[in-house]
Amino acid sequence: MTVIEQIYAIVKTLPENQASEILTFAEFIRAKYLNENQSTDTVDSLIPWQELVYSLAGTWAEDFFIREEIRTESGEDILRESF
Repeated sequence: MTVIEQIYAIVKTLPENQASEILTFAEFIRAKYLNENQSTDTVDSLIPWQELVYSLAGTWAEDFFIREEIRTESGEDILRESF
């Protein structure tokens, strides 16, 4: 049995959330070795700054409270402040 077959046999017995962790780890390992083998000699191979910023925009949006949620918890009156 190959390593791939052994991994598959284990992963197919796991619950979905644990299998997802295995997938995340496998993607991490792949990215790690791709980055080690990637040449940084040319600037052309790098992602343009603007493209990187747009690709990451909103990725943490759900990790932070919005202003209204903060004000509600502190007891401030949102409607009164809008006048």
